[in-house]
Amino acid sequence: MTTPGITELTGLRSSKPTWYAEYRHTADKLTRALGSLDRIAQVLSATGEGAGALCRAVVDATAEHLGADWVVLVLREDALPLARPRLVARGPAGDPVQELCDLPVGVGRAVGGALAEGGVDPHQDDAGAVVVPLVVDGEATGALVAWVGRESTTSAADLAILRIVGNQSAVALLSDHLLAGSEALRRQTEQLYAEAEQRARDLAERHHQLADAERRLDVAAQREAVDVERHRIARELHDSVAQHVLSAGMAIEWCRPEVEHHREVYERLDHAKALTREAVERLRGAIHALSADHDVDLPGLLARLPAEHPVPGLAVAVRVEGRPVRLPPPTAEALHKIATECLFNTTRHAGATRCTVRLAYRPGSVRLTVADDGTGTPGVLRQALRSPDGRHHGLLNMASRAAEVGAVLSVGRARLGGVRVDVALPLEVTGG
Repeated sequence: MTTPGITELTGLRSSKPTWYAEYRHTADKLTRALGSLDRIAQVLSATGEGAGALCRAVVDATAEHLGADWVVLVLREDALPLARPRLVARGPAGDPVQELCDLPVGVGRAVGGALAEGGVDPHQDDAGAVVVPLVVDGEATGALVAWVGRESTTSAADLAILRIVGNQSAVALLSDHLLAGSEALRRQTEQLYAEAEQRARDLAERHHQLADAERRLDVAAQREAVDVERHRIARELHDSVAQHVLSAGMAIEWCRPEVEHHREVYERLDHAKALTREAVERLRGAIHALSADHDVDLPGLLARLPAEHPVPGLAVAVRVEGRPVRLPPPTAEALHKIATECLFNTTRHAGATRCTVRLAYRPGSVRLTVADDGTGTPGVLRQALRSPDGRHHGLLNMASRAAEVGAVLSVGRARLGGVRVDVALPLEVTGG
């Protein structure tokens, strides 16, 4: 689009310019002003393209408006540190200049003086440089410098126009500085937020670990208290109850020869002696169970059975199949007590010569089997489990212990010919 001249705007025509010399001079100035205003409009239209595009448009428009060979738009080093670009310059051929050191000496001196002045009003110095400060909040943050030479004179209207484009550049650079600062703050905020989230996760994990440690300390303290009480009870049983039962047995043994002639009394004393022997055996088993290390795994506990309950004429074999799985202490203790009770019943009631204790670890289950070659009757024992008659307390206790840990106890005929007690425990019940 061609900028309209004053004659087109006013409709005046004259074939005698000499009659209108003053008029023609004014018309030329107005025509230049209109052209400058048009260039300003084009410059302002570059605002939406960012500070870089706007600054380049300002430099080009200034060079065209003033006919300047060199135009430089530069920011002070300490002003708007995040704004970009810091320098936009062009030479006589319109080629861009990248560094201040690439400027001619006179132009470089003029730019340095403009930055050092710190003034806020546009002006033309004695060396022929037009200086337009870039003002932000009343302070000069840089300068727009155009080298026009001493021969050219810049009018007040030109300086006013350059003030407009200079201020527009300053505003664009300020916006770029603020935008870059906002972006930096956003990234910093995101980083801080991510760090806060990570610290929150770390704190949650530490809290979880601390809670777990406290729980384990509580469990350890409870176990220690239980162990102290178990050992105290074991000492009491050994030092008092067991001694009294042994003394009673010795008294019965001393009395038996004295009443040998009295058949009924002699038999009753013999039965009492057997009862005291059984009571001593049970007390020894209870004392050993109370004093034993409860952290030993179930295979280790079962392996001790033959030594803990030696019975003349009875061979006890313990077998473990599969890969052992660590069971909770209450579960391991319950299975150990069931095996102990089975062995005691075999000794007391079955008259067996062989007994096999088998612990089998299978996928999803653990199975404990105690079988003998004695004279027990599985049907009678199953009937006792269904309809308790008060005579099989040991069997009922075993079934109760199995139920407490989620296992199922059953009784059947053993391959050895006697009774087989089977305890099936699902592994998922033992988890935790």
